[in-house]
Amino acid sequence: MLDFQDPQVWWFLTRASAMVAWVLLTLTAVWGILLKTRILRGADNPEWLTVTHRYISGLAMAMIATHMGTLLLDEYIQFGWADILVPFATTFEPLPVALGIIAFWLIILVQLTALGSKWLPESLWKGVHLSSYLVLVLVALHSGLVGTDVGTPWYTVVSLILITTAALAGIVRLVIAGREKPPARAASPQDTVTPPTRSTFQARVIDRTPCGDDLAEFTLAPLDSATELEWESGAHLTLHLGNGLERQYSLAGDPADSHTLRLGVLNTHGEGGGSSWVHNNLQVGDLITCDYPKNHFPLKPAKKYQFVASGVGITPIRSMLYSIPAGREWSLLYLGRTTEDMLFARGLRERYGDRVTLWASKERGSRADLEELLDPGADVYACGSAELINSLEQLVAPKRLHVERFEPKARVSNGKLDSFTIEAETSGVTVTVSPDQSALEALEEAGIAIQASCRRGTCGTCELAVLEGEPEHLDSVMSDADKDELGVMYPCVSRAKTPTLSLRV
Repeated sequence: MLDFQDPQVWWFLTRASAMVAWVLLTLTAVWGILLKTRILRGADNPEWLTVTHRYISGLAMAMIATHMGTLLLDEYIQFGWADILVPFATTFEPLPVALGIIAFWLIILVQLTALGSKWLPESLWKGVHLSSYLVLVLVALHSGLVGTDVGTPWYTVVSLILITTAALAGIVRLVIAGREKPPARAASPQDTVTPPTRSTFQARVIDRTPCGDDLAEFTLAPLDSATELEWESGAHLTLHLGNGLERQYSLAGDPADSHTLRLGVLNTHGEGGGSSWVHNNLQVGDLITCDYPKNHFPLKPAKKYQFVASGVGITPIRSMLYSIPAGREWSLLYLGRTTEDMLFARGLRERYGDRVTLWASKERGSRADLEELLDPGADVYACGSAELINSLEQLVAPKRLHVERFEPKARVSNGKLDSFTIEAETSGVTVTVSPDQSALEALEEAGIAIQASCRRGTCGTCELAVLEGEPEHLDSVMSDADKDELGVMYPCVSRAKTPTLSLRV
């Protein structure tokens, strides 16, 4: 039994927690490299692996806290708070201790930017994450210069293993990054090139494949080979069309493909004109401006999956199927009128066999009985017509149902607040939203530029972070619970439950 009055106990806990923290920090960095390079994609889908990465980093932080706490309790060294938090504040081995303290604050910075990555510029938080490699160097130096077990055989072996593992992982990352970089695609003289911004890039159509009447698959590749295409299954791409419209299309390819983006587009011949313009004008060799992929339909960890799609709703589902390894239990129910009308149908059956159920109502002579075909033990991911989604909402518990809509769900304000106030934190402007205008319109009238596209609560382009107050969600982007958890709202249709909303804009 441990005697906490014995100074040797704190000395032992300090040594043990330091070594465990070093192991976990190395594992965290290596795991991050494996995620980045997609080496683990055959083991499980990225969301599972990302959750594991966060869990390991959380354990590392707990061990670091234990190490620092036991240092305060160790009567031999007699550290104070300043000694463990301020570089060079201590007289005991000031340089090695300072290296450890600097590593600690870098770790805190990495953790904070990871938590706030949704609201920070991608280049900023990714740049901060690169300091994780510096952290490993500082920790190794700190341990080698001040560790009381330095020189013992076991410590030497463990140190060599950790340092070698981190170095090899870094080399693998550099080698794979070099191999993955595609050759630059120069613009043709006749191309009209739109200068890229922080949120857009130029892509060339490198393939167009007809997939039936009014259906086609388009493959795009960034014009600049340095453009990073990092996205996960369920993501969508916004295209800036030549007729002035912006339209969102789900990505249907393999998320591990960092060179190309594949879209399945149905020509609806509708009044909006977006899909018609794509089909009539977008040919192989053409350039188009795109927003970087966004994801409001992520594939979350679950023991068992059932995917349900109708029509062109198969596009985000197909990217999810690419992300799930063969060992994970899943099935697909794909609904359509005829097999010829069902995008990717033949390829899905050839690739996945009996896991795929194609239900062509005209050929089977009846519509699918969803209640009979749904798996009661699976998490259901669905994309398709409003009729399909509405039916699933009646049959599947909300916790197990994840949907993406093409058309907005009919939602009506509770009407408790005729008007409300928005405090725009970044702009320093206060805006009053009247009953006859949307929050987005009020912000734009106040001169605050917000990127928006559909303006009907389906695309998620106008997403804003909620700092204070409670929004009234009237959009159809994702579940209200997920929006509240993320702390976001979509001002194109949503309003407020509280008299004042503070937004980061």
